[in-house]
Amino acid sequence: MRKTLLGNEAIAWGLLYAGVDLAAAYPGTPSSEVLETYKKLIEEKKLPAYAEWSSNEKVAFETAYAGAIAGKRTACVMKMVGLNVASDSLMSAAYIGNKGGFLIVVADDPGFYSSQTEQDSRYFAKFARIPALDPTDPQDAFRLAVLGVNISEKFEIPVLLRPVLRVSHGRQIVEIPEFEFKGRKGKFERNVGRWAAVPREPRLNQGYELLRKLEEISQFNWDEFLKPQFEKLEGRELLILTSGTLYGYALEVIEDNGLNVDVVKVDMPTPLPSEKMKEFIKGYEKVLVLEETYPLVEEQVKHLGNVRGKLTKDVYSIDEATHFRVAEALRNVGALGKNIYVGKDYEGELPKRVPSLCPGCPHRTVFYAMKRVFGKKAVYPSDIGCYTLGLNQGVVDTVLCMGASVGLSGGFSKSGIEEPIVATIGDSTFLHAGIPPLINAVAEKHRFILVILDNSTVAMTGLQPTPERIGNVSIPKIVEGCGVKPLILNYDGTIKTTLEFFKEVKEIYKKVNGPVVVVVNEFCTFDKEKAKLPGKFAKVDQDRCTGCGHCINDFGCPAFEWNEEGKVKVNPYFCVGCGVCLSDLCPFDAFVEDKR
Repeated sequence: MRKTLLGNEAIAWGLLYAGVDLAAAYPGTPSSEVLETYKKLIEEKKLPAYAEWSSNEKVAFETAYAGAIAGKRTACVMKMVGLNVASDSLMSAAYIGNKGGFLIVVADDPGFYSSQTEQDSRYFAKFARIPALDPTDPQDAFRLAVLGVNISEKFEIPVLLRPVLRVSHGRQIVEIPEFEFKGRKGKFERNVGRWAAVPREPRLNQGYELLRKLEEISQFNWDEFLKPQFEKLEGRELLILTSGTLYGYALEVIEDNGLNVDVVKVDMPTPLPSEKMKEFIKGYEKVLVLEETYPLVEEQVKHLGNVRGKLTKDVYSIDEATHFRVAEALRNVGALGKNIYVGKDYEGELPKRVPSLCPGCPHRTVFYAMKRVFGKKAVYPSDIGCYTLGLNQGVVDTVLCMGASVGLSGGFSKSGIEEPIVATIGDSTFLHAGIPPLINAVAEKHRFILVILDNSTVAMTGLQPTPERIGNVSIPKIVEGCGVKPLILNYDGTIKTTLEFFKEVKEIYKKVNGPVVVVVNEFCTFDKEKAKLPGKFAKVDQDRCTGCGHCINDFGCPAFEWNEEGKVKVNPYFCVGCGVCLSDLCPFDAFVEDKR
């Protein structure tokens, strides 16, 4: 069958084609659609399979890995920074191995489009001593997802599949052979020497076994992926070794410019059989390595001849691949004269638009009240989520990683900072990584305010359910279990109530010697099940408006715009009827209800 699919959707189909009947994930762009699609397909087709949105990536990894220990074919899915969280489990699982196929799908984000780092997950695979597969496009992602599960089961080792943003969110017609899905019933076979190996001798033996597996997989890489390509080469002056999206870019640049070069696609960048490649590579005058994001392949072949790439400064080392950057690399090694992809810069002035919270988002009201109560001098650690956009309202001073707002606040409190420390974190992020630092803060009497913005969904990545939504999980009870009784604000969509609440919080903060925790019960305006907007639309009384800019600069609703007279107007196409601006926002009461 032929289907037009995103790369992530193609991976989900690949998992089903390979017989994966247990998959777990934590959402994160650009990986989220893999489990969403997998879950949708097994529900629509009533397949005997299980899909889970886990509370974090480590939990997702361990859930799927347990299934593979029991002989099922399984997968876990995350974005690349999520692998940091799951890495403890990954490193040990590589030594222990698995019975059923176990695929770790990790989507990288070259160019920092939705991530705080540009890390290359293939290096994690090399670090952990497991194979990595690097797809070029959605069709390739389907193929390698299937192969990855099979390779994992064949060698009893976890396999990492690394799509990047342009693969995950690229769209292509994908060929999917007809298949019948068959799940497996798991069976745990007790083997303490393997599943519960302890230091030193049992783990040492597993280390030797892991090295033996890598040798076998390296030979497999040569026999199945690389040797058939090398044997067809024509021995031109330049050889391009390339993997992932760079393979597609390279082919297009070669075709566009009529270049006469040899190309080898590296499906499995680690473990790489570099010594077997030596006999073929040594005959080339130059070898250019094109890969994304770090020089993983290049580092493994740099000793084989005149190898050029990122390490020799001939290939870009940061940001994502483009035709221009591939052409520049070819120019740097003398294979191309003019770069035809040079564009002309736009000479006009582009309008500036900063990312902002959605119209009607309760976060905005909370941030506005926090700023008015605690002021500009307070320190505002924050976290990963929609609320990071509190930057625009001056209530986000730090963004490090998930859960860090709590840990950083504790450190700031012990650093002699006298100003109030007011941290923000979302419900999903708190459940993901905010609980251990809160326990530490209570135990060590770290003095700060933690505001948990609880809308009971993972809003930023597509409204995936949180444990609160799908189970009997209560954040206030968790907070209380950590040793501090939370203060609760049931958001009512008015500035006045929110201001009064935070004034009370400030007074309590002055009297305590430890953390103060606030839970704001909110909703996401896109959450149809929970969002309850009052339908109070607004307009501006132009006679009252003075053009002071307070509403635009300090509140920042996207529906607010300047008109030609230098006053504010409400864009009726953006206003969602939250009614917040009607409640104590304008000093001159210029916002009035627009009865539509």
